[in-house]
Amino acid sequence: MNKFMRMMTAASLVLAMSLSLTACSGNSSSDTAADTAADTAAAAEETSDSAEAISITIAYQGGIGYAPVHVMEVQHLIEDNYDGEITVEYQKLDAGAAINEGIIGGTIDIGCMGLAPAISGVAAGIPYKVVSNLCSQSHGLMTNDPDINSLEDISETDQIALVSTGSIQHLLLAMAAEEYLGDAHALDNNIQSMSHAEGMAALESGTVQLHLTSSPFIYQERENEAYHELSEISSVWPSGNSFLVAMASEEVYENEALYQAICDSFDQAIAFINENQEEAAAIEVDYLGLDEDTVLSYLNNEDCQFFSSLRGADTMADFMYRAGFIEKEVSMDDFKYDNVTVE
Repeated sequence: MNKFMRMMTAASLVLAMSLSLTACSGNSSSDTAADTAADTAAAAEETSDSAEAISITIAYQGGIGYAPVHVMEVQHLIEDNYDGEITVEYQKLDAGAAINEGIIGGTIDIGCMGLAPAISGVAAGIPYKVVSNLCSQSHGLMTNDPDINSLEDISETDQIALVSTGSIQHLLLAMAAEEYLGDAHALDNNIQSMSHAEGMAALESGTVQLHLTSSPFIYQERENEAYHELSEISSVWPSGNSFLVAMASEEVYENEALYQAICDSFDQAIAFINENQEEAAAIEVDYLGLDEDTVLSYLNNEDCQFFSSLRGADTMADFMYRAGFIEKEVSMDDFKYDNVTVE
């Protein structure tokens, strides 16, 4: 029995006692007892109101793809959409693994991450599902070696920098390897895990021969005349497919009012970005540390799209199971909540 119910029960008992005392002691005792009951009920109601106050934590990583989360934070959308007192904390973390640990431990309520790590999390039994897609983004496999023009040209000694094994970049490389080399794991031994920024620096210095990265780093590397891009990645994961998703814990989903406020907030943030790119770019300046014109050019790129539905997620999940990246199949019903559509 929660505190509110205990106090209401106490109020009922006081009131019942007052009625029984009326017959024995007259109106004066009745009035005093009734007043006490009213005070107790009022205190119970006040306690109930305060119990409605909740707090949630939303975790995300770096990059322009998280723009909907940035807009939600700056515009206080969840606070405005939730009918009650709520505190929303936003945390920027370095890796999806830390977000998953927070979800499991109950310190994070919504985790925003790449599509592939989210599928891996569901397959592993992490209690969350997609509440909204965030975006699609541009990907590319760049090389500084003029003799490498396809995946078949990559030798055993050539190093491929990407953010981590199990990341969506790794999965895109594996999809291309399956399609063009006949083995999804043909290039696993070539992988060097490093951050996007470190990979870009390693490609420039010649420490690695290839770098598979995403926006905004891919935009900068495409401008460098010393590099050229291999085409296989874009052929297996076309422009417009999902890249980042927002995963909500089961506890969030079970709170109907909270969940609806979160859904509405993601929808509003995505609509704001699509309809107000200059204002969105101004918000992103503070998060990305880039000038507004550069950010606006990224938002105007045809591969940079923001939408709430899932696109290509079933293809990714099927591949991950087939290629042994996950041990159990993940259906779209397993992966998403009912409000999320699949295209």
